[in-house]
Amino acid sequence: MTNKTFGSFGFLQSGSLADEPLVLLDFGLEARQKEAYDYDNAKRDYSGYLFQYTLRGQGVFEEPGQTQSLSAGKAFLIHVPEESRYFLPADRPEVCWEFLYVHFRGEAALPFFNRIRESFGSCFFLPRDSFPILLWLNLHREIREGRQLKSYEGGELVYRFLSALLRTLESPSLPEPSPAVAAALHYMKEHFPERLSMEELAARLDLSAAYFTRLFTRETGQTPLASLTGIRLSHAVFLLLNTSLCIEEIAASCGFSCGNYFCKVFRKASGVSPAEYRHRHVR
Repeated sequence: MTNKTFGSFGFLQSGSLADEPLVLLDFGLEARQKEAYDYDNAKRDYSGYLFQYTLRGQGVFEEPGQTQSLSAGKAFLIHVPEESRYFLPADRPEVCWEFLYVHFRGEAALPFFNRIRESFGSCFFLPRDSFPILLWLNLHREIREGRQLKSYEGGELVYRFLSALLRTLESPSLPEPSPAVAAALHYMKEHFPERLSMEELAARLDLSAAYFTRLFTRETGQTPLASLTGIRLSHAVFLLLNTSLCIEEIAASCGFSCGNYFCKVFRKASGVSPAEYRHRHVR
């Protein structure tokens, strides 16, 4: 812990609000080795959320029914108090566990926490260069160099972190698409107003429709039809906000077969009709 790159920073109340929706309590980079590092989260006097990410080495996370190794890239997110525990492996004294941790509290964290725990569990993998990790690594460096957080900035950072964390887990980074998939995406963006079938698109690429769908989905994380629909909806939103075109005209301009079908797809994606969306956002 003598290395200048390690260390923790704590923050007092950052503003005049009595109950801020999100509060950054403390965060830091730590290295633990050959010591009694063992926390039972059901018995701690700390209340709030803890995110911990392994940078190097290994730790252990234990909860009812399972024990997980926390090697580089693995993280856990907990709400203390709860029935869980994290610790250094006692049978491997040579292991040095280096990690990033963030303590925070606030009611606004609960929806993010519930969604992450329900969908991904207590432990999950994150790339070292993903935004949720770089956010804190960069902030740690900046504070070591003298930066001071402004009023309410800690809560703002926690919100950005939670949003980015959920987004990263739900939509992990994918490698660059193959030439065939890149060509398909380019064609979709250029021809989305047309009545475009996936069979026709696959044929343009000299691929079978079934193979094209598998390839596209594997490389982009969504089906070709879902991708095309997303492109069409994005343009529809632009037209709703920036033109006076009626719903039928927008549907035709975006490649939808009719206004009724466009409204059905739009409502499924946004929760409201195109007309209601325009009413809410156009001033």
